[in-house]
Amino acid sequence: MKGKRRIWLWGLGITVLVPAVLTGGMLASLNVEITEGGAHSRINVPLPLADSQGIAIHAYGGTAETDARFTGWLDGPIVRRGPEGRWRAHWFCEGRVEERDGAGESLDVPCAGTTHRIALRAPPMLPDVLPMPAKVAVLSDLEGNAAFLDEALPRMGIVNAEGRWAFGNGHLVVLGDVVDRARDVHAVLWTLYRLAGEAADAGGALHLVLGNHEQYVLAANISRAHPDHRHALQALGGYAEPFARGTVLGDWLRSRPVALQLGEVLFVHGGISPAVLDRGLSVNALNAASRAYWSGANTTPTPALDSVFLPDGVTQYRGLLQAVEGRYAQADAAHVERVLAHFGVRQLVIAHTPVPRAQARYDGAVMAVNVNDNSATPSVLRYEGETPRVEDIGVPRRLVDNPSVHARPLDLTSDADRALLKRTMVAMQDLAALPQPY
Repeated sequence: MKGKRRIWLWGLGITVLVPAVLTGGMLASLNVEITEGGAHSRINVPLPLADSQGIAIHAYGGTAETDARFTGWLDGPIVRRGPEGRWRAHWFCEGRVEERDGAGESLDVPCAGTTHRIALRAPPMLPDVLPMPAKVAVLSDLEGNAAFLDEALPRMGIVNAEGRWAFGNGHLVVLGDVVDRARDVHAVLWTLYRLAGEAADAGGALHLVLGNHEQYVLAANISRAHPDHRHALQALGGYAEPFARGTVLGDWLRSRPVALQLGEVLFVHGGISPAVLDRGLSVNALNAASRAYWSGANTTPTPALDSVFLPDGVTQYRGLLQAVEGRYAQADAAHVERVLAHFGVRQLVIAHTPVPRAQARYDGAVMAVNVNDNSATPSVLRYEGETPRVEDIGVPRRLVDNPSVHARPLDLTSDADRALLKRTMVAMQDLAALPQPY
């Protein structure tokens, strides 16, 4: 009897001890990846006795090293409007938060020896269905890549050497996903905001059509954001702050369309699925639903909101270019013909799903323009009247998939590292609590 009990106790001890040793080894081997500026990017958790390298957990909490130094980098400003033309602005400059109150249609933001002039005058609201302009250019999926945008716009003839609108009465369509991924989200948005006003003054227009990533950031879903940007946003008041109602950029984004029609060409970020088509919605109905949602006027699920936000909605549907297993097959030519007939157009322009070069599909009935990939040909779509033309601009995206530059062990005896883990867990809980799908 004693022998059996001894064997049982040994078995119990091994059962408890082995996981404890393995867990202890895992905890001792934790490390955190860090960006060049000093923001925490990922926490790496090794898996003992496994062939894989372990689990990489994104550090969603927006934490950074105590000696972080974001040399030369400006994030923001976040500008809230007040009464009688006044505003309050705050921004993140090289690791410090600065703020200013003022009035007028511009704001000067000093940072790292440079003064950035921010245009605050609201661009005019334009109809979502317009005649086809004489010239149109299309960009998409900029994803916070200000360096690419600053190089591409003059190469395309959209701006002059000083960065001012030079496209006359032409229209620039930016077909969604200008945020997330790279860290210069605010720089991209403020550039587009300013150019929208300058374009209107010249008789042209800049149209920003919302993509799924704009929807993410408006909902405070920062799971795709750059670690440096996450850290800056935490310092500036949290993930919901930059595009909240009452902020200049937040109000602008919330008023943007999810569908745009120029002449006989329809522009949406993702595509038009059979489900959306079956609901019989117009361009204006889709946009009204999106605007009502982001204004807070209607957040109750409706067929129109489903058409905007669901995986087969206009901002996320990929079926015109590929099947998505378990959700839908790739569309056929008959479906595309139904789309064109329903909206009264002859061509549909989509982004979202990457292609190796801007290109025509379905015998020219669909134009796909998302070339946001290092292996893709740097090309853009243009229209001269109703005639589409693909142009190579020779400006690479230079994307960086993982911004980490080094890693260090995670010290669980350190108050700062325990705070890192806590902030990460809280942020993951906040993300999980966001309403799905909207």
